[in-house]
Amino acid sequence: MNHTIQFKPYTIQADGISGLTSKPLKMILRLVTQYKIVLLRGFKSLDRDNLLNYCQSQAQLLSWDFGPVMEMKVDEKPKNYLFTEGDVPLHWDGAFYQEPRFLLFHCLQAPNIGNGGETVFVNTEFVWQNATDDQKKEWLQYNLSFQTEKVAHYGGSITRKLVDVHPDTNQTIMRFAEPVGEDYLNPVLVKVSGKSEDESHNILSSISQQMRMKENLYQHEWQQGDFLLADNFSLLHGRNSFQQYSPRHLRRIQIL
Repeated sequence: MNHTIQFKPYTIQADGISGLTSKPLKMILRLVTQYKIVLLRGFKSLDRDNLLNYCQSQAQLLSWDFGPVMEMKVDEKPKNYLFTEGDVPLHWDGAFYQEPRFLLFHCLQAPNIGNGGETVFVNTEFVWQNATDDQKKEWLQYNLSFQTEKVAHYGGSITRKLVDVHPDTNQTIMRFAEPVGEDYLNPVLVKVSGKSEDESHNILSSISQQMRMKENLYQHEWQQGDFLLADNFSLLHGRNSFQQYSPRHLRRIQIL
């Protein structure tokens, strides 16, 4: 079954009168469940405390050792590839800790136009629906193991079925992450259980190609002030690299 529907956000444009806090969070999250990504554009920025209060007054948030708010920007002495200008391979959040239901991003500084830094989203429901019967039969057999050292805020070793079911919608989803090589800070080893190293590499490369087919993928070019909410179960996400010294500052909150 091939999708002709373009994967793109449901956009709510500011009316110049009401702010984000006038929009009930539960209403926005219902739209995220339906459309997978909701973009709120043109709204006034909220400072950290007001954004946090807006979220935690209406939902349960995932908290890490640094708290519930992550400042995603280049660090002068990064421990993890997330805090560099490099690309970020596809993944879902919370795999080694606790999986949030939704992700909320607020763009404080957008990369300069043409400098990269887009956030890449893959709709795994589309990946499954666009796959052939033979691909689906193969994918149903695969368990993937993920392993990384805890040098930042996450780490450990887990094994997951590649094909899973969305707990709220019962749609078929895929739990996949691209390997993070030794040339990155804090590598992530990904293997297909029961396969040789070469077989595993070939399978993962093939799945990655399917994930990144244009009908399954949306690349978000950030504008300063954007609020974007995404479904962490249906989607994978990553990042395109961006030019050194180009600004890029996102604030992220994870909603359970």
